Amino acid sequence: MDYDVELDVRRMTCPMPVLKTRKKIKEIGNNKVLKIIGDFQPAKKNIQEFLKKEGYPVLKVEDIGKEYIIYTKT
Repeated sequence: MDYDVELDVRRMTCPMPVLKTRKKIKEIGNNKVLKIIGDFQPAKKNIQEFLKKEGYPVLKVEDIGKEYIIYTKT
């Protein structure tokens, strides 16, 4: 999937992946596709819940080994 900005939250535990996602969304502005890469599985769910709560669509979720990728549009 094409994306505009990548955010790497690997080796971070909660709440850092959600906080970093929130900060990055504010930085990049509207109408961008953000790719979030992580490896802490509880954060995968928490990031998706945060995005939905804030009104950002979860475009795609991929699991690659122990890592996950979440795509959203700002």
